[in-house]
Amino acid sequence: MDAGWQIAAQIEFLRKQLADREPGSLRDAYLAVPVAGRPVFEGTTAPALTPQWQQRPSGLITPAVAPTQPIDLLLVYLTFREIFGFPADPGYPVRQLRALPLGVVLQFCAELLNALSQPGASRADVDRHFATQWLRDPFRARVLNLLRDPRRALLVPQALMLLARAAVEHSPDTLPEGAEQGNLIGALLTFSDLTGASGRQGPTVIADQPGELGREIIANQYFNGSTSVAHTLTRYMRRWRDGHPQVENVGGLVDLAAVYEECTGVTLDDLTIVAGALWIAACHGTVLTPAADLETLLPAGRAADVLSLISADPGTLREAVRAERAQRHTEWTFDAFQQYPVIRLGGLLLVVDQRYLIDRAFGWLPINDIRFPPRTRPRAAGHKKRAEQAVHTLRRLSELYVSEVLHSITGPGGARRVYDDAELKTAFQKKNQKIADAAIDYGDTWIVVEVTTSQLQRDAATAVPGNAQVDDIDKLLEEIHQIDATIQTLRRDESRLTGVANPIRRTYLPLLLLTEGFPVNPVSMTVIRERAHRKGLLQGQDVMPLEVLDVEELELIEALQEQQGVSLLTLIQRKQASHLERMPMRSYLYATITTPFGNPQRFEGKISEALRPLETALLEREQPTT
Repeated sequence: MDAGWQIAAQIEFLRKQLADREPGSLRDAYLAVPVAGRPVFEGTTAPALTPQWQQRPSGLITPAVAPTQPIDLLLVYLTFREIFGFPADPGYPVRQLRALPLGVVLQFCAELLNALSQPGASRADVDRHFATQWLRDPFRARVLNLLRDPRRALLVPQALMLLARAAVEHSPDTLPEGAEQGNLIGALLTFSDLTGASGRQGPTVIADQPGELGREIIANQYFNGSTSVAHTLTRYMRRWRDGHPQVENVGGLVDLAAVYEECTGVTLDDLTIVAGALWIAACHGTVLTPAADLETLLPAGRAADVLSLISADPGTLREAVRAERAQRHTEWTFDAFQQYPVIRLGGLLLVVDQRYLIDRAFGWLPINDIRFPPRTRPRAAGHKKRAEQAVHTLRRLSELYVSEVLHSITGPGGARRVYDDAELKTAFQKKNQKIADAAIDYGDTWIVVEVTTSQLQRDAATAVPGNAQVDDIDKLLEEIHQIDATIQTLRRDESRLTGVANPIRRTYLPLLLLTEGFPVNPVSMTVIRERAHRKGLLQGQDVMPLEVLDVEELELIEALQEQQGVSLLTLIQRKQASHLERMPMRSYLYATITTPFGNPQRFEGKISEALRPLETALLEREQPTT
């Protein structure tokens, strides 16, 4: 038998194995592509329904499930056409807002935003409650049926903020007596549908530039990113309240609480009492609080002094929104509400969104009160230098806090040792030598860490067209230079740091830690890695891909280390081997860690400690006067 006949016989044998049992009408009707790991019935191309198995990291063998993909973490909002059966009219919201009192619209938005922000709130439950309460059949039934898909959602937080901002611009304070009110629900759902529908187009391939699509994705994530109150208050205690003893007699560092009072005339205790009382009320579903209630917690005039910093009346809010529009206003620009998360409506105080209130009082934003004191308070001589010292102090305390978390994570059962920047500089002292902030020894792997307090510029965070986001990423590249230089130095002679030669071939994991957050997603990570590669940074087969974490994600890993014994290195390695490799670490953790875990032990009592001035004020108010 010649070679041709042999090949023909083999082909016929394979045909019988793969297709001999299929009906003749199907044999020429389609092409079946074999896929590894998917068995078929002999003589057919029909997939066999055989069980698939996988081994978990614990060693337990369980039925295999499809791995989580980035798109699985996204919600798809219902469109106006899906709900009503016809397209939205772009001019409809403004026409309705002109026939709606400003206070009514702001309270409506505040109640929904706070419902979505409640600790432990279920977005699906809020959506269903809204549809049941505000929609009529047949639209209510249609929406409730669509919401049975867990990937669908109704209320868009951005649309609620756009509705509130547009109301500030177009709604009157009051309506003439007997005037018919506009359709508030129709205005909201129209905004939901039109958001992002500008018709602009950007590149579909993301490389070292985010493009228009990338800008929108980054702004979307920045807007929707929220921090845990427990995490925020714990960091507040470490940075704003407990940092003073560690900065005494240190050149250029100041007592932040003292400088805050000096520049604003308001104490941090008073700010805590007012903001804490309003936040607790919002957590209990009360977004409107009588201003007189706060006056009972503080001596005369002090609550008003705090409110002059964090609240605005409708007139002041309108001026702030107009200023936004003059400064390249986009669909993501809500500066006025971030500066004034409390709105004064007569004798009532409205909390627009408790997330904004917590950030305004306990996050980074109080530093702006120091930098830009109230107009009613004249700036003392040397104010500019004092403000610069305060900013420097807050940055330094933020970096020290991250170092403390790293030491906590790599304690007993973790890595051998964390080497801080002082030890790295001593070991590798050299003129113009760039050094990272920390290096963590995991035996066969060094994690090289750079900590930065850099934040997105306003234009980058709000997707203003231009190069703001690339400029911010390029600033981060300067931090990556530090990591790269440290990796090269360790490669050459790590014994100068450790004191011993290590014969094991090392792997290097570059880790960038941002204390104030960064929108990690497939777009931003692609851009930052591509730009780093173009500059020749983090090269070599012994260098793992760059990982970017924020401080809250580091705290989540700290909790996992304590409660489940999973190390920082292991979590990053697992994430980088998964389909969520370019997604935020918190997304990976919540998608893959099935065993519940709480906060780190360090958080014990920190919320009570942070709110102790409020607790004291409430107790004093309840005591009978003699």
